[in-house]
Amino acid sequence: MMKRNPPRWLLQPRSLRFELLWSVNLILGIGLLAFLAFLYHHELRRRLQDRYQSLHAEAAALVDGVQELRSQGLPEVQEYINATCRLMQSVQGSPHHYIVVQVGQVVLRSGNAGPKPGRLYAAVRRAAGTPSHQARAGRQRLMVAADRLGDVQLYVGENVAGIQRRIRNQILLWLAVIAVLGLVLTAVISLVLIRLVTRPLQELVAAVRHIGQGHLEADIPNIRSSQEMAFLAAAIGNMSTALAEGRRQDQQRIEKARRIQQHLQPPVTIGADRIAVGYKPAAVVGGDYFDFQLLSEEVILACVADVSGHGVPAAMGAAMLKTLFLAATAESTDPGQVLTRMNSTFTQVALEEDFASIIVVKLDPHRHTLEYASAGHETCYLLRASGHAEALYSTGGLMGLTGGAQWQSRTLPMTGPDRVVLLTDGLSEAMSPEGRLFGRQHVLDLLTAKCQAPLDAVAGSLMAAVEVWCKGRLHRDDITVLAIAMA
Repeated sequence: MMKRNPPRWLLQPRSLRFELLWSVNLILGIGLLAFLAFLYHHELRRRLQDRYQSLHAEAAALVDGVQELRSQGLPEVQEYINATCRLMQSVQGSPHHYIVVQVGQVVLRSGNAGPKPGRLYAAVRRAAGTPSHQARAGRQRLMVAADRLGDVQLYVGENVAGIQRRIRNQILLWLAVIAVLGLVLTAVISLVLIRLVTRPLQELVAAVRHIGQGHLEADIPNIRSSQEMAFLAAAIGNMSTALAEGRRQDQQRIEKARRIQQHLQPPVTIGADRIAVGYKPAAVVGGDYFDFQLLSEEVILACVADVSGHGVPAAMGAAMLKTLFLAATAESTDPGQVLTRMNSTFTQVALEEDFASIIVVKLDPHRHTLEYASAGHETCYLLRASGHAEALYSTGGLMGLTGGAQWQSRTLPMTGPDRVVLLTDGLSEAMSPEGRLFGRQHVLDLLTAKCQAPLDAVAGSLMAAVEVWCKGRLHRDDITVLAIAMA
């Protein structure tokens, strides 16, 4: 037999207002019902006892009357008890009111309908002798009070069901009034709880939700319903102020980091016909780094790197690479040697989990050569004037894995109209809203289509294409495109 899971609405958390009002009203309701039940049974017993006292007082009064009338004959006694019984029935609304009198050996009873005379007499005698003063006569249960004067024994009885019915109707009316008052009291308590607890909590929850949505300068309600609520409101206000101040300081630090990173970018001292850059960080600052230098006789030395991570930590790594690149190129302009020297220092100063991919290229228009070395970097391309693109694959592992790693340069022939396009993987790994990657083939198709276009159109077309692909969606990674012409 399969076990059925409970309905989803039972598993969802309910509001504190609901839980509090439900709990309080449930406790008050149970308490009110218990009180009404106790009051009903207590009042029923009390009123039954009062009714017995009334019957006993009636019996005491009647026995005196019967004693005085017995000298006039038994018919007068019979008429007396019949008249008295009719009077009690009309005044108290009790159709089952009985009077039984034993005068000597003669037994008289009131003339109203009831059990047979013998059965009635036996029942009232049994009832008079019991502690409860009750006995059953046929289908009826009688309450009987007795009194004696000389040889006159008198019993006054009444059907218990009739007594209980009259008493119950009176008690229920009284209990209904109490129940209405209890409901009014419950409603008043609920309103007080709403005013003192649930409404202030709802206001504080709304304020916290507003803060959670980024509105750190949210107005916190001034709650004075209790010391605890006032303390909580003040604590949330202080938290909001502290968060706003922290965000302001973070923004200042990020802005300073952005300015530093912009300062790290090389000044454009090379003509636009030889260098074109496209750069878009995933955050305010990014982990992509590019640099280029114009060496003697129009030789260009350039690099593009991608530091692991995003944001400020990656930007710090990019700044470190800037320093290492400048130091390494001061000693050698061979791309393989530059990577080897940079890696030797990078592994000493970087954290164990930090690494970077980087490609260094050297374009020599006099020798018509391209020299490059790649440390696990994204595939870049040598774009021929004919429209053919040659991939510049990695020539070694990532920078930062081992301090003794070395890279060797590769040399490719390059003519005047040829171009080199250096990329980071943020371009090929850009994701559309449907979850599709931009892809290297898409990059390659765009490059071959722009082989005859101006240099800045190459970088610009790639950046524009990826924006269209993402449809305004935020990039997961930094994107860098560096296009360099031989001459």
